[in-house]
Amino acid sequence: MNTITSAIEWFLGHCAYHRKLSPHTLKAYRHDLAIFNNFATSPSADVRVEDVNRDLIQRWLASMNSVKPRTIRRRVATLKSMFSCLERQNKLGSNPLAGFRSEVKVGSSLPRVVGRNTVRSLLRSTHRLTDDTPKSKSKKLRDTALVELLFSTGMRVSETVATNIKQVDMDRLVISVCGKGSREREVPIVCDAFRVKLQSHIDRRREDGAGLDDPLFVNRHGVRISDQSVRAILRRQATRIGARRITPHMLRHTVATLLLEDGVDLRHIQRLLGHSSITTTTIYVHVSERSQRHALARRHPRNKMAI
Repeated sequence: MNTITSAIEWFLGHCAYHRKLSPHTLKAYRHDLAIFNNFATSPSADVRVEDVNRDLIQRWLASMNSVKPRTIRRRVATLKSMFSCLERQNKLGSNPLAGFRSEVKVGSSLPRVVGRNTVRSLLRSTHRLTDDTPKSKSKKLRDTALVELLFSTGMRVSETVATNIKQVDMDRLVISVCGKGSREREVPIVCDAFRVKLQSHIDRRREDGAGLDDPLFVNRHGVRISDQSVRAILRRQATRIGARRITPHMLRHTVATLLLEDGVDLRHIQRLLGHSSITTTTIYVHVSERSQRHALARRHPRNKMAI
């Protein structure tokens, strides 16, 4: 393992087979590491692992002056993760990033959420789609069940597209989900409208010959639906109702925020979303506080008392 290129391939293989990281995470790692490799590699030859030093890292950071701070922090973290892994596995003599701290400052950002009225319009729009032909009816059932699932469960888009029919237990009303880091959890089905649409969608899939091991959601070719297709469905629905932008993750943030605002315990939300640490879930407390401030400022009687 002399070159950065070979080190990257070994690291990604290790992450896939030993750490069991998701394809989405592996894709992000590969992208970040390729950016570093392209910067470090000379036109004539790959850079050697032992040639990576603090000076090279600092020059790489300086070359990203137009990149968002959060993206820079993520790229550095990915590179540090690779070198730490190489060191732990005795693939590296000394780690050039040991103790390295970038000076890139990242401001705090709150999750983007969708307003209650917009969510209501989104759900109403999917339920009212036309179904003139058997094919369009199947598509309507799929899209309605998909949007209902994303909002009712807060599941990640990667978890949603990976779900098979057998993972949905309509007797116990739970969905078995394999989340980040191969952590498994059961997401309860607690919304009647979602339960009805999900059952109708599954019935239609079974009528079309789908078995328990087949994907819950498929595209028009009968192949497992992709992340990009789910985002495209939401984009179309957002356009239909005149909304600017709605993404699967925005729906995930929205259901968590609204649950918190309605008094649901933070630990229940943590389990629903599959966060390994409740610290991750506490970001929704800040979103709820922002919503509270907005509501108070808009409706507080003192603001309506001119003197």
